[in-house]
Amino acid sequence: MMTPREAETLVRKTIDKIKNHEIELHQGCVACHVIFTIKQNAGRSEQDAADLLSEILTHNPKLNSEFITVVEQIHMKERSMGGAFAMRERESKDSYLETYFSNVLDELTSDLRFASHEVILRKLLLSYLALYLAQTIGVDYHAATEEMYYLLRKDDAKNSKIARLIAKFEEKIKKPDSDIS
Repeated sequence: MMTPREAETLVRKTIDKIKNHEIELHQGCVACHVIFTIKQNAGRSEQDAADLLSEILTHNPKLNSEFITVVEQIHMKERSMGGAFAMRERESKDSYLETYFSNVLDELTSDLRFASHEVILRKLLLSYLALYLAQTIGVDYHAATEEMYYLLRKDDAKNSKIARLIAKFEEKIKKPDSDIS
């Protein structure tokens, strides 16, 4: 089993290799590549690797800053992922959209079986926030998600605001006619 220090070193080396283009991502996601590298090298599940990455970045603000800089470099400065979709024929676009629409519904259906309602509400809220960021700052969803997680790791008060909002959602669900302010 990999120690936390070894995992942090692995994350740093992987980020450096991505930044220096020593690793070809083939239009993949920076964060996903780092997570899969942890998974492969530490013998952890994908979720455990994602949690470990988040923990490492939360406890090391300098590395967190370096990580988001690489995400921005790759996803925002070097890529224009939305352009590739726009160039497709309508039939290809429809097939792509139908596939991913089904994938999202399947994932949420699985979440309903295996996760608590608080986890599902948080996931939906974070997805909405990331989508809103992507639309307003003009980047791809992965980049916006990493920007949001960067902010959440940097300022724990944001997590408290999310938890309070989820509590208000739950209250509204339990008492649909109540005024939540």
